[in-house]
Amino acid sequence: MNDIRTNLQSSDPQSASRSEPGVATAAAGNKGQARILLVEDSATQAVRLSHVFEQQGWEVACATTAENALEELNRRLPDLIVCDYHLPGMQGDALCQRVRQNLNTRAIPILMLTGQESDEIELRGLESGADDYLSKSEVEDILLLRVNALLRKAQVSHQVIADGGTYFRKARVLVVDDSATYRTIVAEMLENEGASVEQAADGKKGLEILSKKRFDCIVLDMHMPGMDGDEVCRRFNERRLAAEHPAVVLMMSAEETKDNMARAIDAGADDFVGKSSDPTVIRARINALLRRKFFQEENQRIFEELKSKEMEAMRARAEKEMAEARAALVERLEAANAELEAANRKLKEAQVQLVHSEKMASLGQLVAGIAHEINNPLSFVTNNLFLIGEGMEKLVESAESELPQSAHGRLEKLRVQIKDAATGLDRVKDLVLKLRTFSRLDAGVFGKMDIEESVDMVLKFLHHKIKDRIQIMTEYGKTRILDCYPGELNQVFMNLIANAADAIEDAGSITIRTEEQAGMLLFRVKDTGCGISDDAKGRIFEPFFTTKPVGSGMGLGLSLAYSVVQAHEGEIDVTSSPGEGTEFVVSIPLDLKDRLGHE
Repeated sequence: MNDIRTNLQSSDPQSASRSEPGVATAAAGNKGQARILLVEDSATQAVRLSHVFEQQGWEVACATTAENALEELNRRLPDLIVCDYHLPGMQGDALCQRVRQNLNTRAIPILMLTGQESDEIELRGLESGADDYLSKSEVEDILLLRVNALLRKAQVSHQVIADGGTYFRKARVLVVDDSATYRTIVAEMLENEGASVEQAADGKKGLEILSKKRFDCIVLDMHMPGMDGDEVCRRFNERRLAAEHPAVVLMMSAEETKDNMARAIDAGADDFVGKSSDPTVIRARINALLRRKFFQEENQRIFEELKSKEMEAMRARAEKEMAEARAALVERLEAANAELEAANRKLKEAQVQLVHSEKMASLGQLVAGIAHEINNPLSFVTNNLFLIGEGMEKLVESAESELPQSAHGRLEKLRVQIKDAATGLDRVKDLVLKLRTFSRLDAGVFGKMDIEESVDMVLKFLHHKIKDRIQIMTEYGKTRILDCYPGELNQVFMNLIANAADAIEDAGSITIRTEEQAGMLLFRVKDTGCGISDDAKGRIFEPFFTTKPVGSGMGLGLSLAYSVVQAHEGEIDVTSSPGEGTEFVVSIPLDLKDRLGHE
C-alpha cells in the first residue's frame, strides 16, 4: 500500500515520543564524507554493495525493509538512497513515494535497483520518484558512475523548514466490523503494508476506542447489530469537527448500491466501497484517502512553519528596528544632554561674568570717586608734610645742641615718627594709584608687548620679595611678542607673580611658562606655596577678598587681573590644593588686534 506509512509533523505526540532520541540531520555533502542509505533485503547483496561503497570512502547505513529505512530517516538524513525495487511488505516504489511526500526528504536523490530487467518495473520506479534506475547485473564501474553523478546533485542540507526532525510513522487504522473474519482479512492486509491496526466488533466499542485514541483512518462496516456504521460515522463527525487532524472514514457494505453510497456520504464518510471488491481496490481506496489526508497535514505544517518563520522574521526586524530606534534615541538624548550641559555651563559662566562685570562697574565708579576724593587732600597733606618735615628736621638739628642730654631720646623718637609718617604717605599714594588703575581712570594704550622683557622687569621689581629664598624657572614658547594693552597686562603679570611669592613662606620655587594653544597664548604661573582652599577658590577674583593677613593687602590684585584679562577677551583659571601649591593660567587671543579692530 503506497501511503500506509508517511511523515507527520513534530506536533503529533505519539510520533514525537518515538523520535525523541534522534533528530534527522543531513550528512556532509562532499564525496569523502557522503552517507548512503542502502535498502536491500538480500544479505548477500547488502554486504557486496556496502563493500563497494565503503571502498570509495562513503559511510553506509543498511536497512532490510522499507519500514526500517523510514525509521533510519527519522534518525539521520543521507545524501543518497540506494533502494531495491522488490522488498518484503512495502515495495521500493512505495518507499520512494514516502520520501518524495516529505518536505525534508524529497530532495534526496534515489537510485532504484532491481534484479529483473523489465520496462514496466523501470517505469514504475521512475514514476514513483526515483532519480535513476539500474539493473543489479550491471558492472560495478557503471554503478559507481551512477552513484557519483547523483551525489554531485545531492544538497548539502536537505532540511527545508522543520527544525524538529523528519518523523516518519506508521499509519494508524481502526477497523470496525461485526464480522471477525472480514476484520482479520482487512487488518492483516493493512499490517502487511506497515500500518498499525486496531479492531472493534461493533459501533459502540468503536466509538469508545475513538474517544481514547487518535487514528488516521477508520474502516467502517455500514450494517452492524445495535448501531449501524452511518450512526457511528455521524457521532464521530461531531467530534472530528473540532480535531486538528481528524481521521478519514471509509464506509463498506456487502451491497454496493447507489442508495448505500448516498447513505454513507450523507453520514459524513469520505469514501464508500463494496466488500465484494478486489482487496487491492480496498487498499487503493485507503491509500488515496491517507495520501490526501497526509498531504493536507503536510501543507498545513508547511503553512504553519512558514507563518511562524515569517512572524519570527517580522519580530526580529521589529526588534532590530526598535533597538536601532532606541540606540538612536539614546544617542540623541546623550547629545542633547551634552549640549544642555554645555549650554548650562556657558550660562553659568555668563551669569558669573555678568555679575562680576556689574560689581566691577559699580565698584569701579565707587573706587574712582574715592580715589578722586582722596587724591586732592592727599597731595595737600603730602606737600605740607614734606615742608613740615623739613622744618621739623632743621628745628630738631638746631635745638639738639641746646636741649639737655635727657631730651635727645625724645628728639630721636620724633625723627622716627616723621619718617614713618612719610612712609605711610607713600603707602597711601600707592593705594590711590591702585584705586585709579582698578577704576580704569588710567586707560592703557594698545600696542606690542615683549613677554620675556616684561617678565624680567617684574622679577627685578619684585626682587625684595623673591631674594634668595625662591627659585625662579622660566620657559617661553615661540611667541614672544603679543598685541595687547602692555601696561594693563604687565600689571596682571606683576600681581600673579607677587601673589605666588607671598604664598611661599620660607623657600620654594615659581615656574613661569608660556605656550601657544588653539589660537591662544597661555601664560602660566605655578608656585610651591601654601595653596588655596576650595571655599576660597570660588571667591579669589572678587574685589577686596583676600586670603592674606589683615593689613597685608586690599584684595584688589586678582580682581584687577580678572578685569584686565576679560578686557583682552581672554580667560584666567586657577588650580590649587592646600599645601600643594597653586597655578594660574592666563589665556590671551593671539589675534586680539583683529578682534578689537586695531591697526
